[in-house]
Amino acid sequence: MDELQQLRDRHDALADPPPESIAAARSRLTAHIRQAPVRNTSWLSAARRARPAWGLGLAGMTALTLVAAIAVAGPGVDRDRPGGRPASPGLELLPLESRPVELRPVANAEDLANNAAVVAAGDSEATFKPTQWAYVKTQYAQTQGDGGEGLFGSPKRTTIHEMWRRVDDKKFAVKENGKLEVIDGSEFEVAYPWLFSLPTEPAALLARVYEQVDAEDAKRRADAFARAKVMAMRKGKTSEEATAMAEDAAPPLTAGQRNTWAFQQIAQGMRDAVLPSRLRAAMYGAMAKIPGVRYEARSTDLAKRSCVTLYRVQSGYLREEIFINPKTYEYMGYRTIAVRDHDGSNGVPLKKGQIVGWDSLLKAVIVDKPGRRR
Repeated sequence: MDELQQLRDRHDALADPPPESIAAARSRLTAHIRQAPVRNTSWLSAARRARPAWGLGLAGMTALTLVAAIAVAGPGVDRDRPGGRPASPGLELLPLESRPVELRPVANAEDLANNAAVVAAGDSEATFKPTQWAYVKTQYAQTQGDGGEGLFGSPKRTTIHEMWRRVDDKKFAVKENGKLEVIDGSEFEVAYPWLFSLPTEPAALLARVYEQVDAEDAKRRADAFARAKVMAMRKGKTSEEATAMAEDAAPPLTAGQRNTWAFQQIAQGMRDAVLPSRLRAAMYGAMAKIPGVRYEARSTDLAKRSCVTLYRVQSGYLREEIFINPKTYEYMGYRTIAVRDHDGSNGVPLKKGQIVGWDSLLKAVIVDKPGRRR
């Protein structure tokens, strides 16, 4: 890591290249991208997952009107291609002499977000209609939450889940016993309309996330206050006594909890929605600005693919992380793992190394109707 930082510092100290050199490099990159076949592919996790630890969820995202056409990144990865190669050469790691000058060795979360933004800026964008569907194939590890002993290390059993979700979030579909079932409404915690309303500048995006976190916390506190006051009154307390007891029962989020909610909100959005590459890069950038978020240069996901991670340890014992392709900067999956023993104050005792949740995104593609995989 020290060597990477030294290389970055030396690179940043160099004089900028001549404008004509930059223009020539960009022209080569643009020509390279335009030769690629355009595909409507992106990345989406298939299942809504409960938040661990102190058990506070963000639900009821604000419903916004979705415009008639939504811009998403056209080039992407079709994970059924041999070797998992990108469907668009524009997202491959280019030879060093052909890379945009902004790319740098990655030593921290900010570097990763910067490179993701540079790569996304070179992507051509396509549009698809709100009535189209995202097909997502995801691999899940069996954990204690699924029954049986807690998971440590590689799982003995994994499951594959397929799901179709309509872009306007008005329907989703799954296969039950080989039969496709289309269901009205949405079961997803972070709604498409809210995601597509986010700015693509990291600081502005993070500010919007904190606004949502604060709004949801205010609702949580109001509900908890009302329930606690009713219970106190039933026990014969005066109105003043009941109010004081209710206020104690509904404390505001601590700074650490607020940052945890923000990290989870962004991660849930990447797991549960098709995203334009520029928006996804901005989400990495917003994550990098959350206190406590760190970068790890070497990791392996559930599907045994090499990757990097952005992670944050919440409450001192539970590490939440997203897996990222270090060449294309695509989202690859999510994991929650205990980094030290926990006494189970939330009702679930954990041992160091125990995995609470783990999934890998295997394939994601936009299709015209549920049931299709291409």
